[in-house]
Amino acid sequence: MFHRWRGPGARWRARWAGVLYVLPMLLYLALFLIYPIGRVLYLSFFDVTLLSMTPQWAGWSNYLWAFTFRMPGQEGVYFLASLGRTVLWVGLSLLLKVSLGLAGAILLHQELAGRQVYRTLAVLPWGLPWAIAAMTWAWTMNTQFGLVNGVLLRLGLVSQPVAFLGAPVAAFVSTAVADAWIGLPFMVVMILAGLQSVPGDLLDAALVDGASPWIRFFRVTLPLVRPVVLTTALLSTVWTFNSFDPIWVMTRGGPVSATETLPIAIYNVAFRLLRFGGLGKAAAMTTVQVLVVTAITLGYLQALRGGQEGSQ
Repeated sequence: MFHRWRGPGARWRARWAGVLYVLPMLLYLALFLIYPIGRVLYLSFFDVTLLSMTPQWAGWSNYLWAFTFRMPGQEGVYFLASLGRTVLWVGLSLLLKVSLGLAGAILLHQELAGRQVYRTLAVLPWGLPWAIAAMTWAWTMNTQFGLVNGVLLRLGLVSQPVAFLGAPVAAFVSTAVADAWIGLPFMVVMILAGLQSVPGDLLDAALVDGASPWIRFFRVTLPLVRPVVLTTALLSTVWTFNSFDPIWVMTRGGPVSATETLPIAIYNVAFRLLRFGGLGKAAAMTTVQVLVVTAITLGYLQALRGGQEGSQ
């Protein structure tokens, strides 16, 4: 079959064959990644709203607006307050995902009866659409007929229903818990795969040396699965930073902007706050968000690279 490639055009065909193989992926990236990012960057320098879709050159004024605009009746710069709220919300959700994901992966890694059934059940939240999962949590935490309040009242832990989604701090924590529940299966599955790749010989050698289970975990297992944990945490951080569905379905950014993270704020500026916002200002906020996520990603990659060099 190789004789077909011989001849005057054989070298040219071999050179462009690889390009043809990756062309569908290049077209996909150009259409769904490069073009949207370029379009957002372009709009960030123009003044364009839903009422007037004709772009008007604005220069850096949209970025200046993002770092100076204060919502009437609220303290602090609107964009910076939303960014700080997002960082705290992502940190809380990620802390729950990593800690519970590591604990769940360790538990499912043990020799348990019905282990395959438990592993299947652990993946179910990941298969649900995020909006449906958030709606389920909203009903579960409802003040009047929610399951959580019903259990707390029957156990006598509270004397009256708790407004999980009606108080600022409670709503902030509740939405983070819901987001952590949605992303927890991915964390469990990835860390479990890392645990299964740990060589048994190293654990056996540590056991022969008299190392306790805690020493074997912190000195042998955890360093080996650290790259998996960091990589999974990086992906989860990016997804959580851009998370919109759970908060919008459960609280729509309330109460009193307690859960108005950056994606919610960008949506409000683009489509709801027509007096103050616009697509250009929302695009500027989105561009800054992309830069922040990129910086976080580079920090994670640096930490991952340092951990790999330290283990060698």
